[in-house]
Amino acid sequence: MNKYDQKVMQFAKEGSSIFELIPKKRQGTGIKIVDILLDNVLSLGPAVSQLERRESFYLVMDEQKAELVTIQKDLNLAHKDISNSVSISSGKKHFDFDGYQYKLFRKVK
Repeated sequence: MNKYDQKVMQFAKEGSSIFELIPKKRQGTGIKIVDILLDNVLSLGPAVSQLERRESFYLVMDEQKAELVTIQKDLNLAHKDISNSVSISSGKKHFDFDGYQYKLFRKVK
């Protein structure tokens, strides 16, 4: 368990489910086609910049609500209530929010 996992565990209520997320900026169809033709070269820039910033994204869900938790490199934590945007119970492994598609990467708790 890394320091980001530990930080989100301190934030989450007892009995909550925690998932680590991978964000991907939503792109138009034309950009996706060009990216595929260029062998995903356009996707390389955002991936590298995320590694440099070292942000970690988590979905924290309990009985009443779902929250998107962002933890910065210096362990500053920010969270947003996204209960209306998330319906993971339907078996989907991703959700869209605020111009990004978030994919469930792994279950932390």
